[in-house]
Amino acid sequence: MNRKNMLIILILIISSFSAFSQSNEILDRYLEREEADGATTLWLVYVYSGSLSENSVPADAMNLVLESRYGRRFDGKTGEEPVRYGDFAAVVMDELDIPGGLFYMIFRSPRYAAREFTAKKWMPGNPDPFEKLSPWQVLTSLAAVSAWKEEQL
Repeated sequence: MNRKNMLIILILIISSFSAFSQSNEILDRYLEREEADGATTLWLVYVYSGSLSENSVPADAMNLVLESRYGRRFDGKTGEEPVRYGDFAAVVMDELDIPGGLFYMIFRSPRYAAREFTAKKWMPGNPDPFEKLSPWQVLTSLAAVSAWKEEQL
């Protein structure tokens, strides 16, 4: 997929959130950060997947993630902590039921989820699974996953 299509998808994702003023405020605060916080990043994933409505708040995403397979990785966190690449990739793959490669299917770990994202070129660059993400990386990645999901239909 070329950069022009990625930009269009990114704009569509952002504009779909801006339909509601609350989500627009959340997105504005998120984009002002240098590092993507866990709560808002999870909120974006859950809103995209349909598990949360646009009227929800990032704290709702923190409660929802605790019920998931990766909840223990977020237990005891406030949501203000920066999200790491592996954790982000694992939650996205789990929430959107994205099949992975052999090692991901065996271990289901954030490390192999990040490797899947990198191999499929869903994340710009080649970040380490423990690297903290920027909001731009998160939104670009979600746009790439969204485009891939649409191609699968």
